[in-house]
Amino acid sequence: MVAQRYLGVSNPRGAFEALRPLHKELIRLKAQCRPFGPDYLILDAVQAALVTAAYHFTREPDFYSLKPH
Repeated sequence: MVAQRYLGVSNPRGAFEALRPLHKELIRLKAQCRPFGPDYLILDAVQAALVTAAYHFTREPDFYSLKPH
């Protein structure tokens, strides 16, 4: 058998913690847009993708809702 190595994110919690300011900025930008208008929706999609990626890597469903450690 050949040994396989996983080359994924070695510190997912740290990586997504570093993106916390981006998450906050997306919320701030959405607040400046017309609710459910095109600008709001694209920012919402980016925020949802970030939250989904954080869940995928950390297995914490509310990663950005929790206070940072």
